[in-house]
Amino acid sequence: MERFKPQLAEWLSAATETKVLPIELETPPDRTMGDFAYPCFRLAKSLRKAPPVIAQEIAAKIKANHPDSRFEVKAAGPYVNFTLSVNSAVESVLGEILSSNAYGTLPKNSREKWVFEYSSPNVAKPFQIYHLRTTIVGSALSKIAKLRGYDVTTINHLGDWGTQYGKLAIALKRYASELPETLTLKDLVSIYIRIHKDIESDPSIEKAGQEAFLKLEQGDPEMRAIWKKCVDISIGEFKKTYERYQVTFDHYWGESHYQDQLKPLLKKLKDEKILVEDQGAWIVRVTSRDGHEIPPSILEKSDGASIYASRDVAAAIYRYEQFHFKRMSYIVGKEQKLHFEQVFGVLRAMGLPWESVCEHIPTGLYRFKDAKMSTRKGNFITLEEVNDLCVEKALRLMHERAAAQDAGEQNAHKEAQKLTESEILKIADQVAVGAIVFADLSTDPTKDLDFDVDRIISFEGETGPYLQYAHTRCSSILRKANVDVEKLAAGKIQSFAKIYQNEHEINLIKTLGRFPSALERALEQRKPSQLAIYLIDLTRDFGVFYRECKVVNADNQELTLARASLVSATRKVLMNPNVNRH
Repeated sequence: MERFKPQLAEWLSAATETKVLPIELETPPDRTMGDFAYPCFRLAKSLRKAPPVIAQEIAAKIKANHPDSRFEVKAAGPYVNFTLSVNSAVESVLGEILSSNAYGTLPKNSREKWVFEYSSPNVAKPFQIYHLRTTIVGSALSKIAKLRGYDVTTINHLGDWGTQYGKLAIALKRYASELPETLTLKDLVSIYIRIHKDIESDPSIEKAGQEAFLKLEQGDPEMRAIWKKCVDISIGEFKKTYERYQVTFDHYWGESHYQDQLKPLLKKLKDEKILVEDQGAWIVRVTSRDGHEIPPSILEKSDGASIYASRDVAAAIYRYEQFHFKRMSYIVGKEQKLHFEQVFGVLRAMGLPWESVCEHIPTGLYRFKDAKMSTRKGNFITLEEVNDLCVEKALRLMHERAAAQDAGEQNAHKEAQKLTESEILKIADQVAVGAIVFADLSTDPTKDLDFDVDRIISFEGETGPYLQYAHTRCSSILRKANVDVEKLAAGKIQSFAKIYQNEHEINLIKTLGRFPSALERALEQRKPSQLAIYLIDLTRDFGVFYRECKVVNADNQELTLARASLVSATRKVLMNPNVNRH
């Protein structure tokens, strides 16, 4: 469907004598009105006519000047609507999906460089649930961008630098005799909590931690060795989580990666009078992009230690020098809005023109309705805890379904297929992870997410399991149909246009055709929720098609093949290996 937009935009441009871009074409909310719609509101002022009158005139011009059997063109109120013919839909959508594994993609690296920073957990701390939002949203956007032809680089900006690592070094030395020979992330978390309790009774430890971090910044070999061990242990644990959630990075470049660039950067800023002293600290006075004054950005503390703002400035410069990106997106919690305004303000103060293509994509918070989580007020919630709750719920639902299925099959005198406990547990984990991911992605990333385990782990409603179940149903139908639709000739696929007589067949084809536009819209709005909304629409249309159109017809092999092709196309879009991994 996407491929027709440039042609329609060209016709509209000629009819309106103004430049119309493909992106200006909308999808009508009511599919009976057409497949594409052009709103005429913006022309009303210049033409001094009512939008419905303009729509009538444009439709008449296009029909007169560009007769094309592929489209029906008509005005509907203030819109010019275009309806694609069944023949064209079958050829352009179904044919393309069945003939390749690249439906919805643009050529690799055919678009500009786009750098994504996301996840960014803190070393020596467990992977907390609030890190999941940035991880999932960032991973989805970067995968979609890559699918749509961008030259993508992904970076995990680990929180691996700062005073807390000085305190951790003190803790490791202080409790060394009580620690196991092989340390785990849980051991690091335990002693970090313990050292803070000791600080309450002995404030001098806080000062010792600050001094230890200063030594770390100055390159003290002992401090560097301790710090390196903490980083290696943490990344090892984080990678297990990323593998489970199918998240990858091109680079694990934490704050420490830019440490060697800080002194030259700060010196340059001081020499150019951009960085000025204020009450012992060194600051840059900055404004927002709209010119309003905002709090200054502190780049160096009074004791000479760096701060994470200075490391973010250095990181931005380093990345531009490495990649010469055209876009760089930071997927970070919305509470960091001011921080990024300050960082971008420093880059502007330095006269760096590429600052304008840097952006902060804010994410909301999780809010838990589950009693086990809501009673944890004041404490952090780990991703592991949430995973366990979701797997527990998925297992319960699966056992309930299996029991009901067994009873039904017994009545029908069928043999039930049994799974081992380990297979059931593996499936439950996949259901849980898919549910968590989809609950996140189906929510506007800028808004807080009410995390209700009973709601997201459900086979009904707009949930991840609902989509997973649709994919499973597609596979089951294709097994029963027992036809080969993967190697159909283009001519054979085109012949299906005469077979498809049911409106639900046509609706499903055209919904499949919206997949590329859904991907592009998710990128334009920086909201994977746009793709999630599309997938729900697709699954709903497939469900209606499945109920209304019998796929396996023993007395009509051609009809079986034609409808099985629709099932196969639906499954391919749902299981797209680049974006719909769960």
